[in-house]
Amino acid sequence: MKRENPRLDVATRKSFPKNQLLRLVKIGPKVVVDKSQSLPGRGYYLHKDEAALELALRRHVFERLFHCPLSEEEIASLKEAIHE
Repeated sequence: MKRENPRLDVATRKSFPKNQLLRLVKIGPKVVVDKSQSLPGRGYYLHKDEAALELALRRHVFERLFHCPLSEEEIASLKEAIHE
């Protein structure tokens, strides 16, 4: 039986199983959702919950982690990925 290590949600700072989280990676100037969980680079995890996204945006978590603010397009793609 394979044991899955929990990942830390950047918004709530709580651990969740990997399948309940979205992996975010900065590719060039854009922050993208890593649906395949295999893109290169440092990935950060966000819980698949609208409240977690709003909390992260309110606390400016992404600006600290990725050293740039998220664009409206990137926020919209995050919201879309949460609802998938």
